[in-house]
Amino acid sequence: MVNKRYFSIGEVSKLKDVTIKALRYYHDIGLLTPAYINPENGYRYYTINQFFYLDIIKICRQGNVSISEIKDLFTNSDTNYLKFYLEQKNEEIQMEIKKLIQVSKQIEILKKAIHTSEDDLMNKGFNMQTFEERYLFSSPTQGGVLDEMHSFDKLDEELERFIMNTFQYGLIYSRHNDIWAISDAFRIITADDSIMLKDNPSVSKLPKGDYLTVNCTRDTEIETFQLIKEYLVKKSLSCDKIYLFYLVTDVFNQNNHFSQFQISLKPTP
Repeated sequence: MVNKRYFSIGEVSKLKDVTIKALRYYHDIGLLTPAYINPENGYRYYTINQFFYLDIIKICRQGNVSISEIKDLFTNSDTNYLKFYLEQKNEEIQMEIKKLIQVSKQIEILKKAIHTSEDDLMNKGFNMQTFEERYLFSSPTQGGVLDEMHSFDKLDEELERFIMNTFQYGLIYSRHNDIWAISDAFRIITADDSIMLKDNPSVSKLPKGDYLTVNCTRDTEIETFQLIKEYLVKKSLSCDKIYLFYLVTDVFNQNNHFSQFQISLKPTP
């Protein structure tokens, strides 16, 4: 140890932010052997040249590279292969970053959907609300829980390759010969997805504007729908479709969830 600068295992631990336990483990498995081991007390010592190996190990571990893979890299001792391997790993990390960015966006969308639903629940009775332009992807349904579930499953299947879930979905009531019935299940899709699906007949647009809204629970849905019909007659208003949005609130209470009817109105001729 006369002509070389050696660093104790404790010094290396502090300088390179690696635990002593990890350094001992790397030694035990033959991944990073100390440059010198005192034969009298077994103390481990490292040279500054070995710091670079520790940097490689740390980078690989941060990239979720297994210890066995790192050992293979060190055993091969091939710089060109190391460069190739690190490039591949970097591509994987970049793909993972993109996925995490999308997950982050989905979290923000879900948070916004919950907050918006909570704000909507503050409204009592009939209200007028202004909405921006929205896009629906719909699937015919006959009504009834099982058929509605089947329709939503079909929607999910068709929208599977699209990234953004808006967490906005519901049912469409349509009027034919003055008879109202559930006709479609729908999910709101993003403007970007609507462009990709522009030629799909299942895509329709809810125009920007004022909508009559009223909240209900599952238990009061039929009663509330009857009140809407009476309101339209009383106010001499008409429409051909009524949209029932399931609100994203009280998420863990699925027995009696909240919903909101939305109606784009026009005066009765």
